[in-house]
Amino acid sequence: MIDPLAALGITLVGSVLAGPVVVYGLERLPVWWQRPAAWLLILAAASAAVVADLLREGPVGGLFVYVLGVLPGLIAFLAFRTMVASALVSLLPMYFIITSLTRGWPVHTPELPLDRAVSLQPAWMLVYGSLYVFIGVLPLMVVRQAELFRRALAGYLAVMLVAYAGFLAYPTLAPRPDVVPGDGFAAWSLRLIYQLDTPYGCFPSLHVAWAFVSALTCYRVHAGVGWTAACWATLIAVSTLYTKQHYVVDVIAGAAAAFVAYAIFIRTYARDAVPPADRLAAPRRAWAVVGIFALGVGGLWLAYWTGIIVA
Repeated sequence: MIDPLAALGITLVGSVLAGPVVVYGLERLPVWWQRPAAWLLILAAASAAVVADLLREGPVGGLFVYVLGVLPGLIAFLAFRTMVASALVSLLPMYFIITSLTRGWPVHTPELPLDRAVSLQPAWMLVYGSLYVFIGVLPLMVVRQAELFRRALAGYLAVMLVAYAGFLAYPTLAPRPDVVPGDGFAAWSLRLIYQLDTPYGCFPSLHVAWAFVSALTCYRVHAGVGWTAACWATLIAVSTLYTKQHYVVDVIAGAAAAFVAYAIFIRTYARDAVPPADRLAAPRRAWAVVGIFALGVGGLWLAYWTGIIVA
């Protein structure tokens, strides 16, 4: 059995160190060989890990876990050439490790009268689920300046570390109901997210923090896109209450963490540094994100309609 904290430490250190080493080696090759060589190396590492593991301990342990744990951070470094990206991707599993560690601890339920006044509304699940496109695709589409993108990654990493500290220092239990009523697509989607996400680790809301970091980053490129994204981030914050994933205090703390991260890492990037062509193209690129989200919802609806996924 692999200790989860040991696995996390090895994969984090491995991915952060592997990125610069691999890039250094690739830069010794001719330019036209660098990208194919990078992907061949990743494929070879993954294949070797699977084969070695199957020969030794089986498909859920040993070398397989460590090598595949390193690969996401390595790919992030190859894509963005910054250790911040590598650390951000490598630390994502820490969310589940922390919630697993704190499961037996005394938990808090910081419920306010407003929390009790907000009833469960599964239809808000579509807004809640939009975060994954909002933080993963929107900055990639709108932000084309390498320096601003690196600052955004630093903001994402900062709020994630703040949230992890909060999860450890103030363990919370989400105000979820025991049963989600209804048989429609919205209720099915909410039951699915309940199955995938743990009810622990609410304060501060990382969902809200990431949404506002994404919106505020886009504001540095285009004011209109930024304000529109901020309005949608506000709806995402509201959705965390109607889906009973968070409390009001979680939302406030998550938003505060995002604005602090913006002030430290992103606000000092001059909006004048954005080329006029990128600023003009930002709204069109943002609309592409809407299309991608619609495709995602369509795929999820197809899974619901066909019964491939039971929730």
